[in-house]
Amino acid sequence: MLSLHAEITLKEISSKPTSRAKDFLIWQYLKENITDKQAKEAYKQSSKKNYRVNRLYKKRSKDPYIIYKKKCQKKRNLFCIDDKRCLKLALNPYKTLALNNKQRKKLIQKVESKKFIRLLKIQSEPYSAKSYRKYPADTILKMFINTTASHRRKNLNIKLDKKLINKLASSNKIHYFIKMVMRHKDLDKLQKSLLLLDSPKLNAQDNFFLALHHLRYKDKKGAIKHLNIAYLKYKHAMSRDKVNFWLYQISKKKKYLDKLNLSNSINIYTLYAHEKTKTKVKNYYYSLETKNAKSPVDIKDPFKWDKLRQKIKITPNKKLLKLAKKYNQNSMIAVQSYIVEKASLFKKHGYIMPYKRYLTALSLSQKALIYAIMRQESNFIPSALSRSFALGLMQMMPFLVDAMSKQMKEKTTYEDMFKPEVSIRYAIAHIKWIEKSLYHPLFIAYGYNGGVNFLRKHLKTGAFSRGKYEPFLSMELMSNSESREYGKRVLANYVMYKKILGKPVSIIHLFQILKDPKKTDRFRVKN
Repeated sequence: MLSLHAEITLKEISSKPTSRAKDFLIWQYLKENITDKQAKEAYKQSSKKNYRVNRLYKKRSKDPYIIYKKKCQKKRNLFCIDDKRCLKLALNPYKTLALNNKQRKKLIQKVESKKFIRLLKIQSEPYSAKSYRKYPADTILKMFINTTASHRRKNLNIKLDKKLINKLASSNKIHYFIKMVMRHKDLDKLQKSLLLLDSPKLNAQDNFFLALHHLRYKDKKGAIKHLNIAYLKYKHAMSRDKVNFWLYQISKKKKYLDKLNLSNSINIYTLYAHEKTKTKVKNYYYSLETKNAKSPVDIKDPFKWDKLRQKIKITPNKKLLKLAKKYNQNSMIAVQSYIVEKASLFKKHGYIMPYKRYLTALSLSQKALIYAIMRQESNFIPSALSRSFALGLMQMMPFLVDAMSKQMKEKTTYEDMFKPEVSIRYAIAHIKWIEKSLYHPLFIAYGYNGGVNFLRKHLKTGAFSRGKYEPFLSMELMSNSESREYGKRVLANYVMYKKILGKPVSIIHLFQILKDPKKTDRFRVKN
């Protein structure tokens, strides 16, 4: 049983196989009134991969080394630390940034790490490209990334020549650097320097972002060059579709729409192309043949679902359709669809509509939105469990479940969220609250995934304003990468479900109104 309110025992934990579901069980156990010995025994059985479990264990543990480590990390005065191991734990770029050059020089005598010594030295350099040339790319970028926004804006917004900016591409930190510079208007000198970045070491996403950056500076030729490189480096269909979509936006050449129409992926880019060319999407289904029979597996149990998922994973592709027939019960349609999609190598896409009895009070548009989110969140598996322990069909976070159950005066457990009727009911209530501020399905999706306050701050930066390549630039350059991709997928799902439910909606129209605050949100409309 996975419930915060039910008593969890070490015996129960020990009986479960190593899995995300077991980690969730351990996380709950660590929140109970247990001894340090019990906590240590439970933690030993975790996968050690989940950051929530690791963080909670370290927070409550009385292990001497963990206490020692936390104590060292909190120390501010680096000069009073004689223990070399403790000093190593205490060091971080934010602390040393506050020192003067004389203090850093003194600290170098105590530091053993050559990498950190280089960081101390570069922090003492004049703020100029000339002074940075003698340092490795990793050191330069670590200095830039691990500092405050105000320090970066005041001191590090400098012009970099072509040789130096391309030298930075040898570091893995270049990906973060590109995104950070592009998203901050006050780094204008660095933004212009990015136009000189042209290294074969850049990955697909780097090239895609640089293409958009060139468009900002009205350099279509540079944008097309980076888009073509990105296309060759991208591996996933949706990413390649994204490139063809942007090549069409720049050139207006129909050949790119034709390429999008040939894609086996259903996404916002291909839906746009189909609408533009008045062609139909054909590679999808919304129903499967099922029968009214008892389910062979309780997929409301995350442990049982995990076992079944592993079975599906190791089944040879040619045997998957045969396996799908074993799960053709009404209550197992989500599993059947999951297998059918996998058997088709994801060239066929399922837009099934289970759990209809819990959506009867909703309008067609509301149903389309719930299904769109559900498909993206859990693929209709009621016991879905994410790495961050989002729960059930609608992937509600534990803290949100706690807050909502208190507000609704219900004694809802985490295990209850694996029941479709509870997960859907809570999600509907949460979405209704989001809809008080956000009215567009894309913005609602952003708010559902990243939080309404996150989106409010994003919109206040001027995102989704009018411009030649808007709203597309704002969609691609959203700071929260998870919400960015999540929103795209939910919007595509929404368009598909509106069509299936008999009330088609134009994705082109949905794109157009994103620039109109009155039709999308209350944050950009002045009272």
